[in-house]
Amino acid sequence: MITHPMPDLHSVYQPVALYLDDADSVEYMRRDVACVYRRVDGFLTLALDLKTRELTGFRLKGFRNFFLTYLKPRHELLDDDFISLVSVIEQAVQVMGDKLVGDPERQDAYRQARKMAHEGNATIEPIGAAAA
Repeated sequence: MITHPMPDLHSVYQPVALYLDDADSVEYMRRDVACVYRRVDGFLTLALDLKTRELTGFRLKGFRNFFLTYLKPRHELLDDDFISLVSVIEQAVQVMGDKLVGDPERQDAYRQARKMAHEGNATIEPIGAAAA
């Protein structure tokens, strides 16, 4: 009897920032694990590992409006340009600066998201879907 080895259907998870058109959000997940989500504010939601509660990703909601209103004109972006998530988070902090000043918990959440995006060198691709 000839047996064939089973193909390995598991692939290595590659972190990537995705624009989800239906949800109008950008999601960046560093690891493929079950998560619990902690909403920071109307723009940022942190994804925490269900077992360890370590930060494993985040979601930026209302991205289309933020992209069209703040990012595209200020950075002279084309619809098919890639954009760094670090830049997006930094711009969000600038825009919402006064709201974050008296709220150290929200400041820390944005700092954590920025650090994660920086460490992963995360970019959003393709940006064209966000500008439609």
